[in-house]
Amino acid sequence: MKGEEIIKYGVHIGVATKDIKRGDWVHEHNVYDDYEEINRERRAYYRSMSPDALDYSSPPLYRAEDLALPTTFRGFRRADGSFGIRNYILVISLVQCSNNAVQQIASTCGVPATYVDAACGEFPERFARTRDGFITAGTHPNVYGVVLLSLGCQQTDPEDITAEIRKTGRPVVQISIQSDGGVTQAIADGIEAVNALKLQAEQQKREPCPLSALVISGYNGGSDWTSGLSANPIVGEAIDIHSSIGGTNLRICGRGGYPTDASSYEVGMRLLEIGDFFNEDCARRGGKGLSQVNPTPGNKAGGLTTMTEKNLGSFRTHGHLRMRGILACGHRAPIAGAWGINQAQGANDAYASTTLAMGGCHICLFTTGRGNPIGNACMPTIKITGNPRTAIALADMIDYSANPMLYGEKTLQESGRELYELLIRVANGELTKAELLGDYSWTTPHGTSYNGDY
Repeated sequence: MKGEEIIKYGVHIGVATKDIKRGDWVHEHNVYDDYEEINRERRAYYRSMSPDALDYSSPPLYRAEDLALPTTFRGFRRADGSFGIRNYILVISLVQCSNNAVQQIASTCGVPATYVDAACGEFPERFARTRDGFITAGTHPNVYGVVLLSLGCQQTDPEDITAEIRKTGRPVVQISIQSDGGVTQAIADGIEAVNALKLQAEQQKREPCPLSALVISGYNGGSDWTSGLSANPIVGEAIDIHSSIGGTNLRICGRGGYPTDASSYEVGMRLLEIGDFFNEDCARRGGKGLSQVNPTPGNKAGGLTTMTEKNLGSFRTHGHLRMRGILACGHRAPIAGAWGINQAQGANDAYASTTLAMGGCHICLFTTGRGNPIGNACMPTIKITGNPRTAIALADMIDYSANPMLYGEKTLQESGRELYELLIRVANGELTKAELLGDYSWTTPHGTSYNGDY
């Protein structure tokens, strides 16, 4: 009946705006998305609880000895003690004016590159994040060496970026269009520098590295009705397997969260604070809040109706380990476990992928019901879909199909194990579809006044 709540998967996801008969399609034409109201009520409820009202311990996962997994994979050790699963030569544009030259260098040499939409004339808060983007890209565990390209009169100081990257023992080549005598010469010098670094990188051999030291993440973009039923839970299962062997996983917490996701009262309150900032910012910008623009048109065309329904699926990518703390964007986890990253501008796929890479994530398990080709300049991205049409029609961008679980042909545990074994193969050098397509995206999220580790 009109005005009654809509229950899906045992959870309230909205309110009927008209009478709905048995067999009717339940979607945005007859459902009101009351996410903003429900979210405010839930946040107030958790704020009213005493610090010891919740059990903040994580549920038991697998026993490492029962998983019968290899303890190592073959990776590349770095001078600073870290290791990578790739030996990328990365070309970094230090200002928007050098983007075109960088694109030509990277395309000619077949290497990843990062671009920037400004890096000149930026106010301090935003420029600080831009600088972090340069440094975290150049020092990413999967990067062997770096070529920096600038115009010559930009806000970014190439010497500053070079010094920070070289602290980790990586070779850096610096090129300036103005000092080099123009774009043509800079491109030629850039190609020469990249090819020289590639020859150096080819001399380094893979060697055993601890599997448990891999930093991984789960994320979903282009969600549809299959995401929360199959692809997302499978990613969560793979995350749980990694957690069971002492691994680390990163999660985007741009929208905040609830204390039920946290390993302590303090972290739970931090999640609420991030959510408050984000929700207030959404209201200032758009009036109603996040549900005004999310789910996206593609999500709705794929069968999702409300923000609550979308979140039900999104949260399944995290696994069951509670977060030890919240990191600022660009900071890395100090010890193993589950960690959130404060990216309080939402979770646009390009921003979120780059945020995870800036945190030193080696591999991202990225689910997409509708299909999304996005990769990352530093972080191999494994694409998983539960949509049978997407798996076939967009096979050039999908690495793993969750269809067998969706149709009951495989269990969640079997599928999660399969996906984790694929992750190990990728760590050992198997290329992802995004890498084969040459999709090396990098979009540094803008700085925000609400940041800091907890």
